[in-house]
Amino acid sequence: MDDLPKTNPVPSHQPKADRPFGEASQPAGGGGQVGSISEEVAPVTGNAEVGVFSEIGREVELSPEVKKAGVTIKSDTIVLPPSLTELGMREVTPPPAAASKVVLPLSDEQIAQGLQQSLLSSWRWLAEWCRRQLLQAHVILKTVKGSSVRSKG
Repeated sequence: MDDLPKTNPVPSHQPKADRPFGEASQPAGGGGQVGSISEEVAPVTGNAEVGVFSEIGREVELSPEVKKAGVTIKSDTIVLPPSLTELGMREVTPPPAAASKVVLPLSDEQIAQGLQQSLLSSWRWLAEWCRRQLLQAHVILKTVKGSSVRSKG
């Protein structure tokens, strides 16, 4: 144990990145003993609390200070200019979700039979694909008393 150096082997004038990991910085002049290395602690930069989000309605009242700053509320609806409506453009509205139909290459009974096949069968994977398409349309395929029934999911 007498052969250990009594001073820090890394000069204190070296940049912090060049020092070995876990070695404490020492004041100019060095002179620290081995075994008395203090631990460096980094400041905590995260926030443990998670903010709670709440939805704000479409109609928001602006405070007088905000209005005074020049902030205005714009409507969510877009009105087409008359020049575009004269050219024949019209607003496109998405079809209601209830009106959308799912067209599949297999019938419901074939899907139910295909889901019972081996994992190595292509029929099984076509049935799995059809089931996924139904799930994306929020439709669940159930087997009730031997027949397949679609229900809202």
